[in-house]
Amino acid sequence: MVLKHCLSGLVLIVLLSSCHTGTQQNTVSSLFEDQEPDSLYIPAYAKGFSIAYYGDLKLIHVEDPWNSDAEGKYILVGAEECPAKYKSAEIDYVRYPVRNWSAFSSTQIEFAAKIGVLETLGSVAEPRYISNSFVQERVREGKIRNVGMAASADVEVLLDSSPQFIFVSPFKDNRYGPLIDAGLLVINDAGYLEVSPLGRAEWLIFFSAFFNKEDEALAIFNNIKKRYRAVKEIVKETIERPSVMTGSLFNDVWYMPAGDSFMATLFEDAGADYSYSKRSGTGSLALDFETVFNDFHSSDFWVLTVNHSGRFTLSDLARMDERYTGFEAFKQENVLVTNTNYSGFYEKGIIEPDVILKDLAFYFHPDYFPGYEPAYFHLLKE
Repeated sequence: MVLKHCLSGLVLIVLLSSCHTGTQQNTVSSLFEDQEPDSLYIPAYAKGFSIAYYGDLKLIHVEDPWNSDAEGKYILVGAEECPAKYKSAEIDYVRYPVRNWSAFSSTQIEFAAKIGVLETLGSVAEPRYISNSFVQERVREGKIRNVGMAASADVEVLLDSSPQFIFVSPFKDNRYGPLIDAGLLVINDAGYLEVSPLGRAEWLIFFSAFFNKEDEALAIFNNIKKRYRAVKEIVKETIERPSVMTGSLFNDVWYMPAGDSFMATLFEDAGADYSYSKRSGTGSLALDFETVFNDFHSSDFWVLTVNHSGRFTLSDLARMDERYTGFEAFKQENVLVTNTNYSGFYEKGIIEPDVILKDLAFYFHPDYFPGYEPAYFHLLKE
């Protein structure tokens, strides 16, 4: 059976919801092991979810991002009331069309905008980090409720808002316990943890499944993938590959991406050489200044992410630490910066990896992209 590798032998820990009655609970595996799905969506790039289709129902599996041995979570989605056979199951049920949901991350706002479901948004966490004008206006008007900080949301406001579910970015220490205890349906949107740029964008498919908008999402994602691959192919055969470094000191520690990480993948696909590309791992390497300077002082480019009010300059960078001026990329004014205070790199970038890639490839290989105007990155000037 196609789905058996996802469902066999599961013992699930899931929440009470509209599909629960308090009677004997059946595991998801016992409910679905003898059913062949009509179709199955296994992401090509993302690692954290899958969708199985059974007639008018879809079974969405979300993996535990912190424990690969855990069973994860299952949500059943359909257009009608929860079928009787699933009412005793350890499984949550979402009925569409969705009329009220909550977003705890600005990336979910971008997903919703892409597939045209922003009007169904009922509440948000930390609206000051959301740049979408439609959402900002509705927050001001009180049509979208502000539930406060994502890590300590106001449970009373959420209960009063009555969302059908809450999309959250998962924390390792599970800060959403009070929401779960209150009977709210919390769904992990772990796209930001994907190490593949296209993998992050592919979470749009996961998001769209709750709104029955997979066709729209697939069309959008396929276009993103096509554009990303096109840029990658253009620079793939280039002989000259500039060297690149990234990051900066934070509390005397310089975090550099490991070789299997998101940024390392972007550098490779953009046609650059990254000295730590062979260092295994998907996270960051904690280094001191001396190590970084020894390994990267002659790098052609320095790619930097900052959050700075107003214009950020080379002089601002030098004031952060005078030693930065010793890097060749600084001397040659080849410091590429995205200022997340206004660039939307963390907000919109998840759904525009093709644009981020083209920005980098343009600076690394400008002759291949004549006339291109970068969207996220720019060269620092005095």
